[in-house]
Amino acid sequence: MKCPNLDWKEAAEEYMKAYRNAGETHIGGSASMEQSASYEEWLEKIHRLQAPPDEEERSPATTFFAVRKEDRKIVGTIQIRHRLTEELRESGGNIGYAVRPDERRKGYAVQMLRLALDFCRGLEMKQVLLDCLAGNEGSERTILRCGGVFAGEALVPGDDGQTEKIRRFWIAS
Repeated sequence: MKCPNLDWKEAAEEYMKAYRNAGETHIGGSASMEQSASYEEWLEKIHRLQAPPDEEERSPATTFFAVRKEDRKIVGTIQIRHRLTEELRESGGNIGYAVRPDERRKGYAVQMLRLALDFCRGLEMKQVLLDCLAGNEGSERTILRCGGVFAGEALVPGDDGQTEKIRRFWIAS
C-alpha cells in the first residue's frame, strides 16, 4: 500500500477514469476522491483527515492506494478510520475499500484488507467494523475470508439519499 502524494497524480486520474468508464459514480475507501475538484484538493482533504480536530464525532483516517508492483498501476483504495464514531457505527465502519472495476476478482481486495488489518494492529485496534451493501457478494466473501463475523443488517441512507440495506461484520485485528 502506498500513501497518496503528487507522484501518483497521473495514475490516480487513470484510476478514477476506470470507474467513470465502468459507469460507477462512487469510489469506496477513497474519501470521496471522485467528488474532489482536483487531485491536489483531494490530497489536502485526506491529509486533514489524518489529524482532525479532537472531537468525539470525528475520527482520524488514513487513506492508501493499493499498487501493483510490476506496473505501478493503482488497483484499489482503502481507508482506515482509527476509531468508531456514532456515524461510522451506523454506516461505514472502520475500513472502506474498493478495487477498480477492471481489476476485480483477482484477489486484490483480500490482500488489501489483510494489509489494512495489519495497520489496525499497529494502531492497537482490537477489532474493526466493516460493512458492505447487502447483495455485494464479492465484498462479503472478502470480509469473511479475512475473519469477518456477521453482526447484522441495517437500513441506512445511501449516497443518493435512497435507503439501502447493509450487512455488518466485526473482525478481530
